[in-house]
Amino acid sequence: MKRFIAFALLVLGLFIGSNVATERGVYAATTQEVSLSLSNGGVYYGEVQDGKPHGKGTATWGKYKTYTGEWKYGKRSGKGELITSDPETETPQVIYEGTWANDKQNGQGTLREYFKFSKYSEEYDRATAHQGTFKDGQPVSGYTVIKDLSLDTELVFRYMNDNVMVALGLEDSNDLNVPLKAENMSLFASLNFKKESGFLMQYTEEKKNVYQYGTYKKGPNGGTSLFNGTIELFDPYNDKISIGIVKKAKIKSYKVVNTSEELSKYRERIIKKKLYLLDPYISNFKKLYNQL
Repeated sequence: MKRFIAFALLVLGLFIGSNVATERGVYAATTQEVSLSLSNGGVYYGEVQDGKPHGKGTATWGKYKTYTGEWKYGKRSGKGELITSDPETETPQVIYEGTWANDKQNGQGTLREYFKFSKYSEEYDRATAHQGTFKDGQPVSGYTVIKDLSLDTELVFRYMNDNVMVALGLEDSNDLNVPLKAENMSLFASLNFKKESGFLMQYTEEKKNVYQYGTYKKGPNGGTSLFNGTIELFDPYNDKISIGIVKKAKIKSYKVVNTSEELSKYRERIIKKKLYLLDPYISNFKKLYNQL
């Protein structure tokens, strides 16, 4: 009996020892830090397994592109940060912090991009930031901020998910620090995709106001359009409104009417009634803007 117990303990000891040795071997394979040349031209330094990046490490592609974070079987997976910047070209500076899968941005993250329209520009002409969910390298939901110094609408904010889209445009970034006013807003939209309803108010290139409301539907490329509803085009020079009735995405009737009040006041009255729709989003808009 004692021999059997001793033999059983010996076998158990060998079994456990074998497992420990195996686990240590795998651990060593995934934690040793080495340098590798990647097939896409990059250079990697960090943890590896079976000759591929696996664990934590850093890859660089030339002088201006670096990824630092987690890898899985040779691909960026897990949490990581990507930075690209080439001051000698018009290529945008890109900073992404968040999760990855299958070598692309997938999951939650923050993406910031800075554009120069000329490589001789001292400052960035356009900056964008998105915070939310990414799929295969593209933002699909969350908060977006666009600051473009070359446009009349200097700031655009947008929140979007599967159910809603809310957008706000301001002519001047300073208007973000004061209570929102209709005269400072160049864009205001709120769409409910689930109910297929909403409205949009914005300027046209001729400085006329467009106000449209009714039923909205998503297009095949992710865009939205008025399907059934009304389009009002304000003519501030003549105090007239051109009204178009839309059915199945086509204008079915059209007329021009005189207004009994100034169009600026009419516009302000419409927006004031809808400002509450921005309350759940404005705080996060400001936080993301401050990251640019």
